[in-house]
Amino acid sequence: MKAAPQPRTKVLRIAVVTDGLVCDEVHQSRPGPLSFGSDYRSDVMLFGGTAPLRHTMFDFRQGRYFLDLPASAKGKLSLGSKTVTVGALRQQMGERVRVLLDPRAKGKLVIGECTILFQFAEPKPIPAKLPFPVEYAHRMRDQFTPLDRYTFASSAAVLGSFFVYQANQERKDDMSLDTFDERFQTAMNLQEDKKEPEKVEEEEKKDDLAEEDEDKKVEQKQEKPKVDPKVLKDKPEKFSAQAMSEARSVGVARVLGTWGGPGEGTVFDVINSTENNLGELFDQGMTTTVLADGGDISPFVPGGTGITASGAAVQTQGFNTGDGPELADKVGKLERKIQGVTKASSTDVFGDVDKTSIKAAIKHRTSALQHCYNKALRTQPDLAGKMSFAISISVMGTVTKVDVEEDSVGSPAVATCARAKIQGWRFPMDGAEEGADVTFSVVFSGGG
Repeated sequence: MKAAPQPRTKVLRIAVVTDGLVCDEVHQSRPGPLSFGSDYRSDVMLFGGTAPLRHTMFDFRQGRYFLDLPASAKGKLSLGSKTVTVGALRQQMGERVRVLLDPRAKGKLVIGECTILFQFAEPKPIPAKLPFPVEYAHRMRDQFTPLDRYTFASSAAVLGSFFVYQANQERKDDMSLDTFDERFQTAMNLQEDKKEPEKVEEEEKKDDLAEEDEDKKVEQKQEKPKVDPKVLKDKPEKFSAQAMSEARSVGVARVLGTWGGPGEGTVFDVINSTENNLGELFDQGMTTTVLADGGDISPFVPGGTGITASGAAVQTQGFNTGDGPELADKVGKLERKIQGVTKASSTDVFGDVDKTSIKAAIKHRTSALQHCYNKALRTQPDLAGKMSFAISISVMGTVTKVDVEEDSVGSPAVATCARAKIQGWRFPMDGAEEGADVTFSVVFSGGG
C-alpha cells in the first residue's frame, strides 16, 4: 500500500508592473525569502526615489511566509477572508508592519514607480537536466588539423633518428683539466689536489717540546707547599681598604641571595619560599564588592582597612605595625551622602512577545540608572525630572536602538549615562519570532 504524498508548501508568484508593462516576474520553485530594492543584488529590482536599497519584503521562517513592508509601501492586502489597506495596518501596528501570510493571501503593493502583484501558487517544476549529446563530445584528434599532424610526424622522424644516433655513440670518461679555463675549474671545484711535502721531522720536534713542558708543569705543582688559611683569633682594630671593599661586596651579594652560606633570610631565598596566598589576604579584610547595578564600589567589609579601588588610603589603622599613640580626636567625614530615587512608569510593549516579562525586566533594571543620577547630584543637588525612552529589542534579546523622547531632567550627563546602560540590557525573548519595540518613562527624584 503506497503512502499518501506529502502536501507541498505553496510558493510566491510575483509580477512587477512599471508604466503598465510587466518588467519582472518571479515564480519560485521552492519556498524561500525574497528581497526587493534598487540594488542589483536584490532578487527583484524596483525603481523610483522612494524604493529601498535592499529590503527582504517576503521572509520565510519555520515553514511560513511573513510580509515585512518598507516605510514607503502603499496598497491593499487580502488576508484570507478579509481585505485591509496598508494604511490601516500602520495605524494598528505602527511604522513597522510585519504580517503572517496565509496560503490564500494575495495583494497589490505600490513602492516607488513599481506596482507589485503577488499571490501563492504551486511550485514551478524544475526542468530536467538533459545529458550532453555523445556526438558532440570532445575528441583528441579534432584538436589538430592534417597539417599539424604531418608536422608532428616529420619532427618525430628527424629528431628520433638523431637521438638514436647520439645514444649509440661511445663516450670517453677521461677528461683533462687543461682543456678548461681556470675560472671554470674554480667555479666547478675541479682543481687537482696538490700533494704537500710531508713534515714529519717538524711534527716530531713539536711533540717532544710539548712533552717537556708538561713534565715541567707537573714538577712545579709537586713542589708547591700547602699553606693553611690564616685564621684571626682576635678582632683587629683597623681594616684595610681592600678588606672593606671585599666584605661590602660579599654582604651585598649575600643580601641579594647571590652568595652562598648557611641560614635563611636573603632576599632571593624569601622570594623563592613565598607562596601566593591571595585567599588568606582577602580573608583578612582587603576585599571590596561591587553593587549589582554596576554602581560605585560598596563600603569595605568589616575589618577591611587599607587602600580603596581608586588607590586612596582609608582607615589606615590596617597599616600599623606596632603599638603607637592613638589619635585623640578623629575627624568625621564631611561629605554628605547623596542618594536619589529612580522609578519606572508608563511601560508599553509592541510586538509578539511576553509583555509581562519585558515589563518586569525593565522594572528590575531601572535601579541601574540610579548610579547615573547619583553622580549628577554631587554637583547639582536639586536635579530632578522624568525621562522617556524608546528602545528596540532584537529576537536575541539585545537592545539595538535607544532614543530619549522626553527629558525634563535637563542633564546631558544623565541622559548619556542612562542610554549607555540601557544599551547593555538583555531581555527574555524565548519563542519570539520577531523583535519588539518598548517605550517607558523613568522618574528621577529625591536629590534635594
